[in-house]
Amino acid sequence: MTFYRYKALGKEGALHKGKVDVESSADLKRHLEELGLSLITYSSQRRELSSFFPHKVRTRALMDLCLHLEQFEKAGIPLKDSLEDLVTVQEVPKLKITLLEVIRDVERGILFSKALAKHPLVFDSIFVGLIAVGEKTGRLSFVLQHLVHHLKWLDEVQAQILKAFRYPLFMIIFLLAAVVVLMTVLVPELVAFMQSFRGELPLSTRCLLAVSSFLSRYLFLLLSGVVGGFLLILAVFKFHPHGGFWKNNLQERMPLIGPLRRKLAMARFCHLFAVMFGGGIDILHALQTARESLGPGRLSSTLKDVERFVREGSALSSAFEKGGGFPPLVIRMIKMGEQTSSLHVNLLHVKEYFDTTLKRHVEHMVGLIEPLMILTVGSVMAWIVYSVFVPLYETLALMDY
Repeated sequence: MTFYRYKALGKEGALHKGKVDVESSADLKRHLEELGLSLITYSSQRRELSSFFPHKVRTRALMDLCLHLEQFEKAGIPLKDSLEDLVTVQEVPKLKITLLEVIRDVERGILFSKALAKHPLVFDSIFVGLIAVGEKTGRLSFVLQHLVHHLKWLDEVQAQILKAFRYPLFMIIFLLAAVVVLMTVLVPELVAFMQSFRGELPLSTRCLLAVSSFLSRYLFLLLSGVVGGFLLILAVFKFHPHGGFWKNNLQERMPLIGPLRRKLAMARFCHLFAVMFGGGIDILHALQTARESLGPGRLSSTLKDVERFVREGSALSSAFEKGGGFPPLVIRMIKMGEQTSSLHVNLLHVKEYFDTTLKRHVEHMVGLIEPLMILTVGSVMAWIVYSVFVPLYETLALMDY
């Protein structure tokens, strides 16, 4: 498919802008006509370039979609009619066009989950996996209800992390910009002034001048190298066959982000496995689906070993214990669930426990980042002040007024 950006005119004369993946410009025009829009201009772009920074549908839009589908399912309305009703009231252009393609696939006899799987930028593997569970068990409304809870939890976690890191990131960018301006504009002028009145400068001032000269000469080249290296790493992670595994492995090894990602993955696994097991899916299939939904990473590799131990006849708690990498709490709750026939309930309790620890971990990270950031930038500022203003004061004292 080709990625198209378009401008179109609505029925009431309003201008609409959007992006869509279709086969050709004719398909683009047909899509927009079905939406009640008249195409004005468009531009095409290769899918590889457009998927480098993909535009995803917001979690809240998917949450509203699942909530309405659940209500329609409980009311006994056929799936196709439910989707058509949602298309008419959908305000997100990308999701609206995606739903139209899903409706066409459903009309052709394709399973709802298979139709959703064709749009991974909108519906991730977790969304598709849970819908597939609802189709197999005949409990689609039950799955949609849990999917709403999962998306709500995910939206809250994302909002919490964004809120926690917004202030530190803003301060880091602002302080770094201030340091760069000082090093490239103010420091050279002051040092040149001091050199005109005194001979040899102190060592710290000479070091500062060397750093300032380097930044003044090679700042653009340095920024270009950093941006180019960052884009190259993103490209490797995006397009290399093992890029996803390398990315997750790198993130899990990072000092502050690694533990956060492991807790997030563990909470997600407990929720998905509990929903699938509670919906009547056998243990092996539930483990496999939950593992595939997590994507590549350390937890996914461990779950492969757990599946192998279960196939060999081990109890689920014993398989988790042999696999390693799982907290003792998870193993104890699984063992207790096996003994009391309440495994899915216990796993949901574990998920709630990880939700609580996630919030504490984010607060702990922010509590560490802010003083480290202030200490680092403060040290650089102290070095600049000591290396410039102390010699400047001495130079002014030597001047003959």
